[in-house]
Amino acid sequence: MKRLARHILLAAAALLAVACTDDPAENPAGKGGAATFAIAAPQSRAEGPEEEAYPWNRCTIRIYKKTEEGRELIRRYDKRSELPESLWLLAGDYTIAVEAGSKAEATFKEPTYVGETDFAIADGRTTMVEVECRIVNTMVKVAYDATVAATFKESYSTEVVFGDPANTRAPRLTYDGNATGYFMLPAEPTTLNWIFRGKGEKNGQPLELEKTGAKELTPEPGVRYELKLKYSADLGGALDFVLTLDENPDEVDDPIVFVPVPQIAGDGFDLTETQEYLTGTRSYRITSIADMATIAVGAAGEVFTIPATGNYAADANGIALEYANPTEMRLTLGEAFFALLPAGEHTVTFTATDADDGESTKETKVRMLQGAYALTSTDGWNARGRLEALVHDAASAHDVKIRYRRAGTTEWTVAEAAPADGGKYAADVADIHANTAYEYQLLFGEEPVNGIARTTMGDGTQIPNSDFEQWSIGLENALIPSASTIDQWWDTGNRGSQKMNKNVTTNVDDPRPGSAGRTAAKLQSQFVGLGSIGKFAAGNLFVGEYLTTNGTNGVIGFSKAFDFTYRPKKLRFWYKGNTGTIDNAASASGKNKGDSDISTVYLCLCATTGPHVTNTADSGTFFASTDRTIQYCSDYVAGSGSNTNDAEGHVIGAAVWEKDNSYQQTEWKQIEVDVEYYPEYEGEKPAYLLLIASASKYGDYFTGSTASVMYLDDLEIVY
Repeated sequence: MKRLARHILLAAAALLAVACTDDPAENPAGKGGAATFAIAAPQSRAEGPEEEAYPWNRCTIRIYKKTEEGRELIRRYDKRSELPESLWLLAGDYTIAVEAGSKAEATFKEPTYVGETDFAIADGRTTMVEVECRIVNTMVKVAYDATVAATFKESYSTEVVFGDPANTRAPRLTYDGNATGYFMLPAEPTTLNWIFRGKGEKNGQPLELEKTGAKELTPEPGVRYELKLKYSADLGGALDFVLTLDENPDEVDDPIVFVPVPQIAGDGFDLTETQEYLTGTRSYRITSIADMATIAVGAAGEVFTIPATGNYAADANGIALEYANPTEMRLTLGEAFFALLPAGEHTVTFTATDADDGESTKETKVRMLQGAYALTSTDGWNARGRLEALVHDAASAHDVKIRYRRAGTTEWTVAEAAPADGGKYAADVADIHANTAYEYQLLFGEEPVNGIARTTMGDGTQIPNSDFEQWSIGLENALIPSASTIDQWWDTGNRGSQKMNKNVTTNVDDPRPGSAGRTAAKLQSQFVGLGSIGKFAAGNLFVGEYLTTNGTNGVIGFSKAFDFTYRPKKLRFWYKGNTGTIDNAASASGKNKGDSDISTVYLCLCATTGPHVTNTADSGTFFASTDRTIQYCSDYVAGSGSNTNDAEGHVIGAAVWEKDNSYQQTEWKQIEVDVEYYPEYEGEKPAYLLLIASASKYGDYFTGSTASVMYLDDLEIVY
């Protein structure tokens, strides 16, 4: 950013070469050099000897010798004439500092100038030192438009204050006419306040006006702020303040503009009060100082912009403009505009822009007394909901209906509406699903009544930590996919494999592409033991709880109680991995070495009141993803280690994903699996969710491949 100052070059001494002298009276050490000085400084406009004119009649020149401790004052001159034409100094580093002016906190006529230059003296040489003095005041210029003097004929003035106007010690000046004031301010942020006061006459009546404004800023030396004032009768006596940044008295840069914004008001009503609407029009008065350019009206997510340069006939959206002159007009919103709004309270926004880029935005509340206004879910599992509408005069309403559709579609479904409490009508409707946007509208017969309302239904429940970002050490030093064992949703077989100091399921710093997280789950099938002593352990992850270890067998409670507000449609997750060839096989599994291992992820929706408990020592307790009935513990107590199965429940539906070793996925891929609902259990609602992921499907038989590995990230249920 430029920093310019008014100055001319005034030589303080003739630039004469001065040789070093051997005269011991002048140079007893026989070493050193001479300095001559030129000072670039403000030119006095006063008549008479320059030394007696401002600012040189208040001048101090100091010369410092630089030392290890800082600097030492060695010369001081209170007039420029005292500064010798040539000054002999010992070799070394020096600083010359010049101050000229009054240093007054606030003044119209006595600005302050400061300059400082470092220089060095070498033996036997003459050094010419130039010092440029710059103005260090923050300047404020006030300029009155002719409209101010014409209106406030008795008196007018503008008081400019830096800081709190109530502080009598704050720097301030009062401008009775066009002038530039000079302020000496600290460098920290402050507030530039201005107060205009004027007395005059308007339409034969006494007029007295006080107008204030403020701007937060950090003062900069040599910068000028220009405050332009203009009076406008078109705005009922508004005063226009324009503040610009002037870095040089001869040119203006980087404007900071305070534009007189257009004024917006209700025609016959207060914009700050909520307006109840049933029929008719509403008008709004818009006035400005500069010529108007455009007016924008926004409501219910729509914005309509119209030109403000002439009359504007009512358009299809019910917006019209009556044009009195370029700075005064009336905007009218008709029934077609309000018909865009559904029942309930709405914010209508007006934005008026003038030809000088002045812009004003006002908001007002409108309460529509009639129309559709609400959609709620009444039975998310069976996709049922309830539509509601307001009817202002229920006695005269006829054939009341509410139509609805999924947003983005064109076909409506029409539902008969029945009277409810408080002038409401309601209709029970079907096909209302989670995470879906719907549009709906009141009808009298076939005629739409007011605008289309819109609601997006909420999403269904998700499994906590299904992005696998939280991990900790749980019981028996096993790594668990949870922040702690409190409210733990996910578990693994790590408590069993930790008997041999192994975690078969771990967290890795390898999230799927685009993930907001940092980790994923790695399920690595492996042989856990020493030499031939041990067992094959499948890399696994499941919703539930590893209950206990009996010898080399595990007891696991699969599934947890789950809030099925809506009906799941899909299971979605990110996967990469490798499915190997079986190299560990138990005869009970029915698989042999050399067969393909199976990687699997499956979700089951269970109509049970407790989890399914599996003991790997008893294959009769095993559960398969294709089973449609499931044993469960109706008296299960979390953490009890119970393995009693004493009730039979139903699997309402399942989403099953399985891949053999013909399918390899080395890069992350998003997988989606549809939930298949079993017709024999239609009408039942699940209460428990079972979800299992395993790098080796037959891991419960201790059968699989040590080459099988599965990576999982960002698992979710799609509703």
